[in-house]
Amino acid sequence: MWIFNTKALICAFAGFAGFLIAVKLNDSRELAMFVAIVSAMLFDVALRFFDDETENSSINPEAGGHIWFVPIWGVGILLLIFGGLSHFHLI
Repeated sequence: MWIFNTKALICAFAGFAGFLIAVKLNDSRELAMFVAIVSAMLFDVALRFFDDETENSSINPEAGGHIWFVPIWGVGILLLIFGGLSHFHLI
């Protein structure tokens, strides 16, 4: 996927750090993926919440991380849905 800005890289790093911490504390890969996605989403929301430079920071590309012009929290919700469906063998 095409990462749109450097804030997306920061959010991805936060997700990767959450993944590593979850694997270290609990040896569950499924839980680690959930923690990684949620931590990247929360970090993106925090970046958007504390951004004072843009008008509509919820969808503005300059306020937070975007992957392929989609906000990270949007991609994260889709990944959580597909990951959950895959975990329970529904897809």
